[in-house]
This record gives sequence, structure tokens and C-alpha cells, in this order.
Amino acid sequence: MKKYILFTFFCLCIVPPVLAIDYQNWMRPLDDNLFLSRLSIPGAHDAATSSCSSSGMTGSAHTQTYTIAQQLERGVRFFDLRPAWNGSDMVIYHGIVSTGVKFNDALNTLCNFLNSHPKEFLFVVMRHEDDTEGSSEKAQWPTQMKNCLNAKRQYIIDYSPTLTVRDMRGKLLVMSRNTYDDGPIGGYLNGGGDNGTLNKTLVGPSGAYMNMTIQDMYDVAGSGQLNQKVTAMKDLLDRSMGEKEYRLYMNHTSGYSKKATIPFIGTSYSTFEGVQECARTCNKEMINYMKGKTGPMGFILMDFAGDNNYQGQELIDLIINNNFSTYANERDADNHVVKGNKVYILPLGRDRVWEGLCYFREAPQKNSSSVDALTSPNALWKAITYSPNSSWVNLEMPMGSPSYLAPYRTTWEGEYNTYWIRREFTLDEVNEATTYYLEAYHDDHYDIYVNGRQIHKADDWTEANGAPITKKVTNATLKVGQNVIAIHIQQNTGGAYFDCGLYGIFDPDKQVSISEIPEDKTTFPADGKAVVYDLSGKKTNSPQKGLYVIDGKKTVVQ
Repeated sequence: MKKYILFTFFCLCIVPPVLAIDYQNWMRPLDDNLFLSRLSIPGAHDAATSSCSSSGMTGSAHTQTYTIAQQLERGVRFFDLRPAWNGSDMVIYHGIVSTGVKFNDALNTLCNFLNSHPKEFLFVVMRHEDDTEGSSEKAQWPTQMKNCLNAKRQYIIDYSPTLTVRDMRGKLLVMSRNTYDDGPIGGYLNGGGDNGTLNKTLVGPSGAYMNMTIQDMYDVAGSGQLNQKVTAMKDLLDRSMGEKEYRLYMNHTSGYSKKATIPFIGTSYSTFEGVQECARTCNKEMINYMKGKTGPMGFILMDFAGDNNYQGQELIDLIINNNFSTYANERDADNHVVKGNKVYILPLGRDRVWEGLCYFREAPQKNSSSVDALTSPNALWKAITYSPNSSWVNLEMPMGSPSYLAPYRTTWEGEYNTYWIRREFTLDEVNEATTYYLEAYHDDHYDIYVNGRQIHKADDWTEANGAPITKKVTNATLKVGQNVIAIHIQQNTGGAYFDCGLYGIFDPDKQVSISEIPEDKTTFPADGKAVVYDLSGKKTNSPQKGLYVIDGKKTVVQ
């Protein structure tokens, strides 16, 4: 890109698109390199309850209009299922009410959908609904659950904080609130409590985990409690979209706002009318609050998913489109990550996974406070011209230890060790009107170079969810063509982590005038690959006769 083109690119306003949704394949366009925490996923609370009666004292068990298969067709990708063992089958319940849907049949529906739509991926959160079980059935539930999940093992992916969209495609992530074995098939959602905003952990078979905050104020029949739930929903949405912490979020619009009392007995029960009122209120409030906002919303579970008598389809549509409006709001025309006035030539891995060439050495003992504890692989390892040998391997970044509560793609192996990392990239130009900055998260000690010039060295660490180190990179340091960021980082104690990025901030006061742009008096090229702007800075694909800026040069179109 040339100077004028970069100026236009910095000044263009990105307008998030409104998509015509292909409900059965809406995940296909998602960026493969996004972490799960960057997504917005529509879900169904007590997803299998469309067959339950809405009348009588158990009417509140009816929370869905559509079957699981119909919900899939309407864009739902997250399903709340509550299986119980009845002595012969694992059947999904809502409290004491049987849905009549076998857990295995529900899994078959989900897996068959994945067979037909391999770019999609699904989530299940499940709970042992044991209200109707006797002691014998309760004792058998763990074994029967393990058998059910093992039968679908080829579809179920084990949870890890490293999971990205690429890993998830064609897979089902099952998160269980109850244990059924020493380790989960998928993940265990650990932590007590309900009916509030709760902090839990999602743990995979390896023990690696991620924190999850869940808003599930379901009993809101008391005075003012429905309004309190609405406030809690909005607060959690602000947290998830604000991305101040690296964690997962689950936000429920579901619940009940009315109860009735059994005559002569005095026992109260939730009513279907209360479920309806909560859904109509909370779905509407969530929709109105979401509009115009971007940022990951997490998992949003609703009653009457896809039913627009409760704005259920409108809510699904808004959640789905948020993935792409957020993506568009954070990307420019050249697919650079954009944050405010920062345009990332190289995004941080927490925004888009990147690959680096890595060389690793394990120390025989704990390193000293110096980052020179181990000999480098080669004296020229940080130079542009250095050609790494076969001892260097490609690893996806960020890299971190399982205990590190920040996005990481590659697990940092070993105890006391050092990595040398090279992130190579090319530049079409070094823009005189742009100031460049390097960002880095490091734990522990590190030094970092751009094209062999040291940019920063530190014998400390950055906080996982704090601000990155930010250092200016002079224009003279960067080169047109091949460049390299070279990092030397060592692990001393505690968690280990590394990520970096490079961005530019354009200063319009430094822009070159049209008179300074070199001339090229040639006919407009016919290959259709040229980047063309008129003199107002507007991009065009069909210039008429006149003066234009084409590939950074003033060009007379004849």
C-alpha cells in the first residue's frame, strides 16, 4: 500500500453489515483463529421442553415452542439439557416433568446436524435432574452418562482454553454441572450456587480451566426482582463486551416472574404465565440493550428460542449478527484488526492467532534474574537475514501455561526454560504519516527486537488481563519488504506467557499532499487489480477520464 491509500484506509468508516442469515450455516464465515471467548452464541434454556404441557401446576416446565431440530434450523447453537436415569433410559427432564425426549436421541439430533453442516459447532450444558430418581437410579446415573457420551466420542471435543473456531468446527462441547467420572468427556462446570450471578470454572480433562461467569436469576417472582434480573443481564453483557477479563460468560434471559399457591396446602409453584412474562420482558430488554453495540456477548440462553411471539427469533438474529458486526467493526478493508485509532499490522494473538518460529531450551535449574541465562541458538538469531534451521519449529501464539488466565493457543511446556521466537512479516510501505508501536505481554523476563534493534528489555512480567507493554518503533527501524520481531523470553516461576503485536496510528497532519504523490501518466490498467481512489479519497472501481490516485501514484485515466 502507498501513502495516500493508507490515509484513506485510516479515515474510512466501517459500517457493520446487516446479514441475511443462512441459519443452518451461519458459523461458516467465522474467523478460524478466534477464541471461544470472542463469540456470541444463541442458546435455548431447557431446550427439550417443547413437548411439555403448559397447563396446570407443572406448566412452567414448558419453556420452548420448538424442538431441538427446529431450534437448530433457526440458528440456536447452545442447548441446556437435563437428563435423569429412569432405570432403563436416560430421559431429559425439567424438574419433575419428563420431556419424553431421550438424551441419546437429543445427542443424535445434534450429531446428525454436524454431519450435514461440518462447519458448524455446538454446545451443551447439562445437569443431573434427579428430582424423580430413587437412590438406585442416582447411583447408576454416572455410569449411564459416561456410556452415553462415550458413544458420541467422535463428535465431542475435550475442553481446553486453547480452543479456537478451527478446532470446534464439526464438534460438540459438552459441559456438565455434575461429575460422572474422574475426568470429563468435554468439560466439568464446577462451582456451587444458583439463582444469581455466579462465578464458576470450566475444566477440561487435562485440568486446564477457564473462569466462567453465569447470570441465571430464574426465580424473579418477588417484588422488583424482574427489574433486578434485567439489570444483572445488562451488567453481564457489559462485562462480556468490555473484555476486561479473559473468561467465558453465560447470560440467561429465562426465568419466571409469577407464582401460584396450592389451595389448603400453601405450597407455591412457578406458573407458565410467569415464564411467559419473564421471556417477553427479558428478551425485549436484551434486544434493546444489544442494539448498536459490538463486542463478544458470550452464551445467551433464552426461553422460546426462535418464537417471535416472545421476540425469540429477533434475539437469535441479533446475537448471530453480533459476531459479524463485531468482526467488521474491528477490521478494515484489508482485514487488519482495528481498535479505535489503532490499526494492527500484526494483531495480538488474543485477537487473531498467529504463528511464530520458536527455539526452545530447558534450563537445568531455576534461571537467574537475567534474560541471558541460556546461550542463544545463534548470534544472528534476531536478524532479518537469519535462516532458522530444523531446530526451530512453528508454534501458534499466544503461548502460555495452563494456569495462566489469558488467551493462549500453545501450552508452555517445561518448568525453567527459555524460548527464542521469530515473528516474520512483510510491509508494502513504511508510511511517513504513521507512528508505529509494538505491544507485548510477557511472563517472565524478556527482551524484544525489531529487525535486530532492541525495543524493550524487562526483568519482570505483565498482568494477564492488564495492559500490554507498549513501545514506539521508529519508522527507520521498519523496512519495506521483509521484517522480523525477535523475542527472547524465559520462565522463572509461576505462570508463563507471551504474545505480541504491531500497530500504527495515522496522523493526518503528517499526510502528504496530492502534489507530492509521484505521477504516472499511463492508461488505467485493465487487470482489475489496481487500488483506485478519486481525489476526495473515495475508493472506486470504475474511474472515468481524469486524475486519480492508482496504487499510490497520480494517474491520468484516458
